[in-house]
Amino acid sequence: MQLMLFCAGARDKMWAGPKTACPLRTRGKRQAQKIGSWLGTKGLRPDTVLTEQTIRARVTAEKALKAAGWTANGIEASKDLSDGHLPSFSHEDRVLLVAASKCVKALAARCSVEVETRPGMLFIVETQNGKPSLRECVDSRNLPDLFPYPPPDGPERRPRPAYYYTQSAVIPFRRTERGPEILIVGSSSGRHWVVPKGIVEPGLSPARSAMVEAREEAGVEGTTGDTPLGSYTYAKWGATCTVAVYAMEVSRVLPDSAWEESHRNRRWVLVAEAAELLNEPAFKELVRQI
Repeated sequence: MQLMLFCAGARDKMWAGPKTACPLRTRGKRQAQKIGSWLGTKGLRPDTVLTEQTIRARVTAEKALKAAGWTANGIEASKDLSDGHLPSFSHEDRVLLVAASKCVKALAARCSVEVETRPGMLFIVETQNGKPSLRECVDSRNLPDLFPYPPPDGPERRPRPAYYYTQSAVIPFRRTERGPEILIVGSSSGRHWVVPKGIVEPGLSPARSAMVEAREEAGVEGTTGDTPLGSYTYAKWGATCTVAVYAMEVSRVLPDSAWEESHRNRRWVLVAEAAELLNEPAFKELVRQI
């Protein structure tokens, strides 16, 4: 059995709310991603992922798994882990436990392993013939700041994990007597009109990931095919992002209370007007295919 004890990334020191809801600071996110990239390079995919019942531990696990190129689905919060106890699991598995540094230190001691902990550190404990031993200690401070591309260990190095650079978008539309209408939404800054777009989540197809973005950014649900209308590229994070664009026929418009980003404006317009208003030049032609 391999037991991977992962210290949650650095917390937001200005947080004044409940301890369980304390978020990661940016440095903590990078710590998690660097450890995740290292796991992906080594092929050390866990069979089971358990975290403390805190936002900080959960997000650390999510960031690490995605940076490794794996899905973040299947993460479970463990009350035993939150209480400082080793959870029960199959001893045939490779298990990743994510908790605060003090908790990791205590868990290692329960495995008869003495370690010095800090946020963003990973300890791999192996048990052979009933005897645990520390196989490896990985400190995120000693890992490269750049991430391999393509994953898991491509020759290029980029400022963000590889999955950031594969994105998808949807053009939400509905059929009316006047012809197809496109739903456009305000950008996060409120300065431009856009359509829902985001990073393709590891474990999801580009089309499915775009539908998730449509629900979050535009508050709509619908159906889309697996074949994109087209694609475009743009420069970001020191490299080039590629965006696959899908048409999505809207079947439901969510009320503001169920729309995650209801601070955005949304507006139905005819195709010709959408082509004029959308900020990204590539959409001027893509919307005309609706």
